[in-house]
Amino acid sequence: MAPDEETTQLFCAHCGTANEADAYSCDRCGERIYLPDPMQPPPLGLAECPKCLVANETRATYCVKCGSSMANAARISVLSGGDAARQAPHSRPGGIRISSRSREESAQSQAEARERVIEQRRAEQRERERQAAERGARMETERADRERAREMAQERQREQSDSEPETNDSGTRSARLPRSARGWNTAAFLLGPVWGPANGVWLGVIGLVFLFLPFLDIPTRMILYLAFGALLGLKGNEMAWKARRWNSVEHFKRIQQAWMMFALVVNIILLIGVAVLATNN
Repeated sequence: MAPDEETTQLFCAHCGTANEADAYSCDRCGERIYLPDPMQPPPLGLAECPKCLVANETRATYCVKCGSSMANAARISVLSGGDAARQAPHSRPGGIRISSRSREESAQSQAEARERVIEQRRAEQRERERQAAERGARMETERADRERAREMAQERQREQSDSEPETNDSGTRSARLPRSARGWNTAAFLLGPVWGPANGVWLGVIGLVFLFLPFLDIPTRMILYLAFGALLGLKGNEMAWKARRWNSVEHFKRIQQAWMMFALVVNIILLIGVAVLATNN
């Protein structure tokens, strides 16, 4: 049965979507649309729509004419052979048309694909950031462990040094000043020219040279004397330990303590004398 002039739309035999009567294919699924002619039936035969009695292909799920279900359609006799698809008056060459609905669905699919790619890249970025944070945390932990191990090693070394007996190797160039005797020597700083020869450190006499340089003024002489005294104060114990033989470490510390008291008394007396002279003048 060919389509009459009043037919304005045809339905897709595959998905049942309504299309224009002159459509070449379905706007939704792209299935070929045509109304079979009983006089030129398709090779697979025809089936009659139970509602509108229009002939359809036997494989049709929906009626091309009314869109009804073809579940209970009855097969009809084939009157003659031939391919009705080429003779159908609504057939148009040129292939499947892409409708606005198809374009919208394609654009939506592309947008969803882009969203999936973006989400995947975000997930990969989050994973990279997580791995970087884990590496940073591991490096920080390893650094803290190394620092603790270094501190523990230094602490053990100090404990071992403290526990070792202090050897008396004084009086030699290679002598090593015991830890308990190290520190600032006040007598060497305040009274270097006197303390030096008494302790075998003849270098202390150089302080007198700075005091009596004729071509320098008094403030400059005093600055040079104090600067040299500071050097003796820093290195005095080590130089005295190497300069002469001491009975023991305790003996060395007692002598240096006595020299410190003597130097303080002498400097206090000198300061009082200078103050008295300045007052009288």
